[in-house]
Amino acid sequence: MIFDRKIRYNSFFNELIIHSFIFIFISLNLFSSSYIINFTLLTAVVIFLSKGTTMNWYYPLMIFLWGIYSDLITGYPIGYSSTLFLLFLMLNQLSNFFGIFFLDTIRFITLLISLLFLTIFEHLILYFKFSTNIFTAFDILEFVFVLIFYFPINYFIKNNLKLYASKE
Repeated sequence: MIFDRKIRYNSFFNELIIHSFIFIFISLNLFSSSYIINFTLLTAVVIFLSKGTTMNWYYPLMIFLWGIYSDLITGYPIGYSSTLFLLFLMLNQLSNFFGIFFLDTIRFITLLISLLFLTIFEHLILYFKFSTNIFTAFDILEFVFVLIFYFPINYFIKNNLKLYASKE
């Protein structure tokens, strides 16, 4: 219904919570000096798991602005985190479009393949642009760390907060 305040209030509350999580994860980059913990990738996982079937027009714009904020905090080139966040938002919407939004193992495999593709692509760019190979064990540990925290973040978002957008 148009005048159903409970649905609108619940949607606003869910948006506020998810943007608060994004802000907290991005801001944790300030306090992290570990090479293994990458809060930018964890934020991308939160974005990958956050939305359900409907999305407001301003949500990708807000994700882009969160990426700019993340780049300013971490010192990455402007646009890196925005591209990363929008990539994972696109993967979220594609998994929703193909009907695998609620199949956790297939979404995990999608996340695994996308992170593997992202890591290979980053290292190929570094190799061809700077003619150096800096693939280290820390990159593998960072990759595994993000994959380990997929299921706890998924459980927390899905069961405790119920942040999936309502079906209309």
